[in-house]
Amino acid sequence: PASSSTRVHRIRDQFAFADDPVRSMQLIRAIVDAKVRKQIVVLQRFGRRAHADLTRDAVGELRNLLVMIPDSNTTDEAMGLEGAAAHVYFPCFGALLPPGLQFEVRSRQPPMDVANSALSYLYTILTSECTSALVAAGLDPAIGFFHADHMDRPSLALDLLEEFRPLVADEVVLTAAQINELGPDDGWTEEGKSGVLLTKAARTSLLAGYERRMLTVTRGALPGFSGTLRRHLY
Repeated sequence: PASSSTRVHRIRDQFAFADDPVRSMQLIRAIVDAKVRKQIVVLQRFGRRAHADLTRDAVGELRNLLVMIPDSNTTDEAMGLEGAAAHVYFPCFGALLPPGLQFEVRSRQPPMDVANSALSYLYTILTSECTSALVAAGLDPAIGFFHADHMDRPSLALDLLEEFRPLVADEVVLTAAQINELGPDDGWTEEGKSGVLLTKAARTSLLAGYERRMLTVTRGALPGFSGTLRRHLY
C-alpha cells in the first residue's frame, strides 16, 4: 500500500491528469480499446462451431469499431463506440451460452435472467476489488476519466473495471455455464418484484470460479511482468 506522503502526491497528480483534456482523452481511448480487445478474445475463446458465423461476424464488427477509437475526440464519442461494441458483443455472448441461459440483450437493474444476474453479481464483486486496488495504490477511486464523477460512485474503479469485465467476469460466467455450475434453475424472482436473483449455491459457485480466474497467471500485459490477474489489477 502507498504511504501517506506517496498518496498525497499521487492524488495531486490524479487531479492534474483529470484536468488535462488531452491526457484524459488518451486514457479514455485506451480504456475503451482495451475493453473491446478483451471482448474479442472472449468471443474467439468460447466461440463454438455451431456459432462460427455469428462469432466471426461479431468479431469483424468489433474490429471495425477498434479502428474508429483513435479518432474519438470526446468522452461522448468514446462512450458511443463502447456502447456500439456492447450491442455487438452481448447478443453473441448470450448465444454462446447453453440453452436455457441464452439471452439477446444485456439487462441490469434488474437483470431479467440467470446469466445477466450472474454477470451483475460478478461485476459488483470486481468493482469492489478495483476500488481496493486503487486505494492501495494511493489513488482516489471517485475521480474517474471515462466515467463521470458522481456522488458516492467509484468512477475510477469503474474505469479500471472495464478491461477486466470480459477478461474475468464474462469468462467466469461462460465457464460456469459450460461445466453445468450455472443453469436455468439457479435463479428466482422475489414475489411482487421483477428481475432474477441468484440462489446461494449459484453465488457460491460463481465466487469460487471468480477466485480461480483471478489466480490465473499470465504475462505480456506489462513489460517483463508475470503474475496473477489479481496482481495485474493491482
